[in-house]
Amino acid sequence: MTMPRNVKDILAKHLLGAFPSEGLEVLGISDVHVVRTLPTELDCVEIRQEFTVVVLELANDTIFHMEFQTTREPALYRFLLYDVQLSMKFRRKVRTVILYIGDIYDAPTILDIGTAQYSVENVYLMEFDGDGALETVERHLVTGEWTEQDRIRLAFALHMRYARQTRSEALDRILDITKRIPDKYEQNYVVALILGLSGRRLSEIEHSCLKEALKMTDLIKEIVDEIANEVAKEVATKTRMEALHEMAKKLLTLGDGVDKVADVTGLPKHEIEEIRKNLH
Repeated sequence: MTMPRNVKDILAKHLLGAFPSEGLEVLGISDVHVVRTLPTELDCVEIRQEFTVVVLELANDTIFHMEFQTTREPALYRFLLYDVQLSMKFRRKVRTVILYIGDIYDAPTILDIGTAQYSVENVYLMEFDGDGALETVERHLVTGEWTEQDRIRLAFALHMRYARQTRSEALDRILDITKRIPDKYEQNYVVALILGLSGRRLSEIEHSCLKEALKMTDLIKEIVDEIANEVAKEVATKTRMEALHEMAKKLLTLGDGVDKVADVTGLPKHEIEEIRKNLH
């Protein structure tokens, strides 16, 4: 399902604050000082729904491009095409990090096309100890030593390696810890990271668990309210259009011409012509 634009805007707003200055260093990604989130859609490049793409402007005047991958990338042409368009649009240098999920421990980092050499950074999330990450986060939560790095550990923990618990058990624990975060802003940051970065990588069951467990967080409430508003607007628009179409039918039945019906209803003439044809 395509995420409504306003919901994307809400997530983007929270993602901006969710990326701590040095928090990504727990994943081996350094020097990510975020200034603002940027749109991921580019006119010349189609992004398929299965790809989770994040584009950020950094304080060092570069563009940070991060993607999740569930399969090993055999070549880097897709990334190269996207980054060239990013660089052209913003006139900046681009830094790309690919986060690999699942049993992937090796993938290309360089593409040599002769006239230029393109490179990316790969992070293999299954190389990280999920059991240890959750133990650290839970300990810091209990002792009041929570840091911005814990935010990253918790948000990415589901995609790490587990030896002492199943993925399902890990998800339950992640959601339980998230609900116990006392600072609502911090809680929203974690939820934004989980939804914004790995939401598309979750199964339907995991999605249901996520929504049910986090439905009382401020961010989820904000998203639900926005979706409700969008639905209400769509229903109101649909109802109004149906009423105008009924009015057009009655006017046409009474013998009014297309031009007059268009003036009265405000409907396009081609729509009125279609209505007129269907009357017979």
